[in-house]
Amino acid sequence: MKNPLIILNALLVLAVGFLFYKQFSAPKPITARSTISGKNDSIINKKVLFAYIDMDSVQQNYEVAKTAQREIKNRDAAISSEMEKMAKAYQNKLAGYQQKAQSMTEAEAEAARQDLEASQNQMAERRQRLYDEFSSFVANKNMSLKKKIEDFLKEFNADNTYSFIFAYEPGLFYYKDTAYDITNEVLKGLNEKQKSSKK
Repeated sequence: MKNPLIILNALLVLAVGFLFYKQFSAPKPITARSTISGKNDSIINKKVLFAYIDMDSVQQNYEVAKTAQREIKNRDAAISSEMEKMAKAYQNKLAGYQQKAQSMTEAEAEAARQDLEASQNQMAERRQRLYDEFSSFVANKNMSLKKKIEDFLKEFNADNTYSFIFAYEPGLFYYKDTAYDITNEVLKGLNEKQKSSKK
């Protein structure tokens, strides 16, 4: 019983020794850096720089963003106002039918019920249509704003100073080094470009 265990242990020691030998005596593999030449070699040696823009600051200080926010807020207020008027008209209609309820015939009561039901359906359809239009309006404003910022960043980084420019939003990153915050420069350029496009 002891002999098979000794033989098994000896085989395992030999196998581990062989693996160590193969690992440390194998020729060094050719690195990717030494196989890349020409243009690609310059990519490997290039310093990668990251920068970010603070989207809260952009929302608060970029004229186009502030205008878009005002337009969104005004559209939202108009929708709320319209929905309130519709709800008030429905409540007035309901109150009118309730006042006449005692003197209504069965046919009149059924017609009143159908009228109220139709009014509710119209309100629900209108509310959905307004919500869809508003969602589309907000999405278009956001896409337009994003495109303006992206287009400007292409001009801003025409000299390829930065490899990546991120949009920083609170809660997205755990740490940020303010040395790489280019928000003020970007905001200045965006607002100057907006002023010149108005002229």
